[in-house]
Amino acid sequence: MKKLFWPFFVFSLTLAAQTSGANQPQPLQPVRTDKAPVLDGVLDDAAWQAGPQVDGNWVTYDPLFGKTLPQKTKVYLAYDGDNLYFAFYCYDNEAGKIKTSITRRDNLWNDDWVGLSLDAVGNKQSGYDLFVNPSGMQGDIYRTANGQDQTTDWVWYSAGKVVNDGYIVEVRVPLKNIRSASGNQVAMGVLFWRRISRLGLSGAWPQLPPGEGVFNSAARMIFARLNNPLKLEALPSFTTGSIWDRESPQHWTAPDRSTEIGLGLKYGITSSISAEMTLNPDFSQVESDAFQVAVNQRYPTFYSEKRPFFMELGNIFGIAGYGGASNVTAAVHTRNMVAPQWGLKLSGESGRTAFGFLGSADQWPGRAWGGDVENPNLDKNAYFFAGRGKYNLGGENYLGAIYSGHAFAGAGNHVIGTDLSLLFMTNHSLKFNYLYSFSADANTADKTQGQAVTALYNYTTRPFNFGVRFEEYDDDFQMDSAFYQRTGFYKFRMYTNYNLFPNAAKLPWFQLASPYLLAFYLHDTTSGMDDKYLETGWNFNFSRQGYFSFSYSLTSESWAGRTFAQKYFSASSGIQLNKWLNVHVCGGFGDSIYYDELDPFLGKSWQLHAQATLQPVEKLNFLAEWVHSGFKHADSGEKVYDVNIVRSRLTYQFNKYLFVRTLVQYDSYRHKVMSDLLASFTLIPGTVIHLGYGSLNEKQGWLDNQWQKESIAGRYYQTRQSLFFKVSYLLQF
Repeated sequence: MKKLFWPFFVFSLTLAAQTSGANQPQPLQPVRTDKAPVLDGVLDDAAWQAGPQVDGNWVTYDPLFGKTLPQKTKVYLAYDGDNLYFAFYCYDNEAGKIKTSITRRDNLWNDDWVGLSLDAVGNKQSGYDLFVNPSGMQGDIYRTANGQDQTTDWVWYSAGKVVNDGYIVEVRVPLKNIRSASGNQVAMGVLFWRRISRLGLSGAWPQLPPGEGVFNSAARMIFARLNNPLKLEALPSFTTGSIWDRESPQHWTAPDRSTEIGLGLKYGITSSISAEMTLNPDFSQVESDAFQVAVNQRYPTFYSEKRPFFMELGNIFGIAGYGGASNVTAAVHTRNMVAPQWGLKLSGESGRTAFGFLGSADQWPGRAWGGDVENPNLDKNAYFFAGRGKYNLGGENYLGAIYSGHAFAGAGNHVIGTDLSLLFMTNHSLKFNYLYSFSADANTADKTQGQAVTALYNYTTRPFNFGVRFEEYDDDFQMDSAFYQRTGFYKFRMYTNYNLFPNAAKLPWFQLASPYLLAFYLHDTTSGMDDKYLETGWNFNFSRQGYFSFSYSLTSESWAGRTFAQKYFSASSGIQLNKWLNVHVCGGFGDSIYYDELDPFLGKSWQLHAQATLQPVEKLNFLAEWVHSGFKHADSGEKVYDVNIVRSRLTYQFNKYLFVRTLVQYDSYRHKVMSDLLASFTLIPGTVIHLGYGSLNEKQGWLDNQWQKESIAGRYYQTRQSLFFKVSYLLQF
């Protein structure tokens, strides 16, 4: 199958020039101002007196494309030598129904919001998506031609205010905090967004047609003169903490104290290229990884990156065709670097070229194992290296190359590859990638090589979507930097759906009905066995962000030398009932495999997930969540497991900078209760103070002077507690 890849690859290059021909509005010309506007939600500053540059109709794109957004929006643009300024007047004839909150960053998505997507370099390959709710709270996303990454935060400023006929938002983006072009007649791309929560509608200006791409749809902004100053940043951090473990029911260990001093440095080589280094990077985001149902899982669980130094790299090293339903979730999954001692990265964009380089030393493989077993590679570091390059072929199209390497104690893994992403003829897209790996085993001296290929085609219009994906992985393919499920297979996957639009005059609350069909065929080249899957269902969208979906699937799955036939039904629903309550429920039941290597068997499984978010006042948010999963033997009816995970989070946000939060999680399968208390002050991303206390309670018994976790007579003991303090300060020169 891989032999077919290269003819398709070469043919696809001929399509690169066929970029979108969508009609673009006239270029926008922001006003040059000598006096910076005050961010207060009042448009009385001199910078806004020239009037709005955007004052036309906005067109919906979610959940459907093509309607005029019911409420009018005006946008004002200005700039000076150091900043870009944006102001939005979001009219609303039912201002009392505007939903807003005082909340932490990136937690505004159920509110009304407005924002922009800024292609600051102007090459249609990467950009900054900035969102603000009516109270001035922020959310930001880093966007590339391969997708979005919500984990990255930048320093920018905003304010919002609800008024009698809507709400007003003002935004200031310091040029030193983003990559951008500079010089005379600088061109950037911009697209504006607005979400009306109670209607469940999102709109954009310019319009965002299906399959078109955000960068291709963006309007041009022209600046007569723009100098993005070179920047130097330093991010020193200090973290100290203590951990106590319960030795016996009556005694605790002495505190295990640790203190870490970290440092990050960033230098802007040019306005669009920067170099960075870090020593002892830490988890500056302090939200704990949530308990997940990890019982009877065929594949490992993916956890996203939380360390600031590594977060932006997810999309820089994103590969065309990966993510979503792909075998590979991330080609460079930096959480594989568990305890980095240091890290270096160089990234940027110049003309048509974008690039990134990462190097890191991981102390985790050389750690002391404890007990009587000694690590033969004690105090040795593992080294990761990755390089990425992309060349713009026009519009959002690009041709890319990637390298990743991993070395530890004589073992090595090296991967080289190429990828191609194309949007052509308005509604069509093609994504390809090809990887080749070289690996050496330190213990056996064996050397292996392997290949991997992915090809993805999509056709997207307002009523109809169709996609097909092909993947093939050699059994000896290995990529230590990546997060992937399996090797030694090839797979065909097809998805299609059709959108039906009810009569808006008769059913204004009913937005969309969409039947779909999903199928795939997988052949395991190692065992010679096959997997087959067929699913059909319907998705419905309503006002108030309401939705309902159901599906029915038939599966023939191979595992441990046997093939199992399965049937499964699932459904989900959710709605923003009013300004203070959002609910979500989903579940399913049917046949499932118990993944035992020696004696797998077919059983009946069921899943249920219920979640409610309450916001009685703007500053208080309470989330309650219940996840239930069960499994019983199909023949005997014997219950194999029954898991309940209960999670609650209560947050009080005093203002945009300071919040306190309590988090409690319970896992019935592992008999664990975890709680976290946190007080957090964030002036800007990087300048933070965190004070936290955590505890772990486990069900176990004390017998023969040792803990017995399987003891029938056990009860819940607090087995661990921790206290930590973290402070960091972002210095910008």
